[in-house]
Amino acid sequence: MEGTPERKEEPTDVDELKCGPCSGKGSVQSNAGGEPHDVVCPWCEGTGKRIPEHDSQEAGERLREQPPASD
Repeated sequence: MEGTPERKEEPTDVDELKCGPCSGKGSVQSNAGGEPHDVVCPWCEGTGKRIPEHDSQEAGERLREQPPASD
């Protein structure tokens, strides 16, 4: 039907659900501060799974405000 927007179907393939930027690991490498180090992936917030309609810029700001986890 013309004028009707197409509905996007949720992916069913596991690889389509995997977060692309971190490859499903939940962390990415940052060079902020001059030293490479792992940080929580702002695209999936550490889950390793893609979050549809997710704002990684807002999530990154929120994640940077949290204190680092102690080992």
